Amino acid sequence: MGNSSAAKEMLQRHYSTADPLVIPTQRIKSEWKEDNKFGFLCGILEHGEQQHREELVRLSSDGGFAEHEDVFIDQMFDHYIRPYLKSYSGSSCHTPVGSRPGSAGSSGSEPTHKQMKKALEARDGVCLFCWNNLSLEASHIIARKNIPIAQDEYSLLQRAGLQSKHQVQNGLLLCKICHDQFDLLHYYVDVVDDRLVLKIVNQTNDANHDSWRRAAKAIIALRGVYQKDNRQVVDADGEMRLWFMDNKADIQPNRAGVQFHKTACLIWRMAGGADPEDEYCSDCDSDTGVDYLQKGRLQRLWDSAGTLRYDQHAE
Repeated sequence: MGNSSAAKEMLQRHYSTADPLVIPTQRIKSEWKEDNKFGFLCGILEHGEQQHREELVRLSSDGGFAEHEDVFIDQMFDHYIRPYLKSYSGSSCHTPVGSRPGSAGSSGSEPTHKQMKKALEARDGVCLFCWNNLSLEASHIIARKNIPIAQDEYSLLQRAGLQSKHQVQNGLLLCKICHDQFDLLHYYVDVVDDRLVLKIVNQTNDANHDSWRRAAKAIIALRGVYQKDNRQVVDADGEMRLWFMDNKADIQPNRAGVQFHKTACLIWRMAGGADPEDEYCSDCDSDTGVDYLQKGRLQRLWDSAGTLRYDQHAE
């Protein structure tokens, strides 16, 4: 959009930001400074939906931005980030039954989290990202029903064509560590040449940043350890493809949902958004305790894998 550049220039003046290419310091939303707000709104301009980009351009062009700044940021946060980042969800990490799409008058008709996990175990078998089989959890792509900004707006679940949070198409089988990273918007699933692939968010603009490269090396190394069934650790183009034990099209991860999650990751990155750790609520089964022995074993594997090298793609 041609007016996006003018809107970005207005935002740069409003927030007195010297370098628009610098990713801001990571801070929780309640402690955001000018650079975080600027990055977040630039993320909307770059990755947001057309109506939100147009609204931001309109606010920046008619002089009404300062008056509506806080409300607009909160609305965009509720739309793009809150449905995924569970630490900002409030007291419960699960969508109340009464607010689920199609739940009214349909008691017992929706799948449960346990049923979802069983279906994911049959479809995926192991952690879709690193391929290990320790501490596996049923991860939700869309973690909760968002609160639509407009009265006539559909929830994210409905817009993705999903009827229930616990549908298998809204899930990924992930180990505890990969699940946490996915929930924190550090990992996302992308569609590349009709393949679903794992992407790791680089929290900087440095393509050689050590922590980002170490994270990729760790995943690749673990895939090498657990490799079987002629799976490729990485494809020829360097992408880390998701492999499924059951490839039936009607049970694969919902592609609209993963694209919504990807957008949240990219906007959150540009904002320098951080997780308030004291509020973090894992998206695991509410009636299933954490297996800390398995979790410890998994963490040791990750720590050791981070020091390994696995072929040229891990360099």
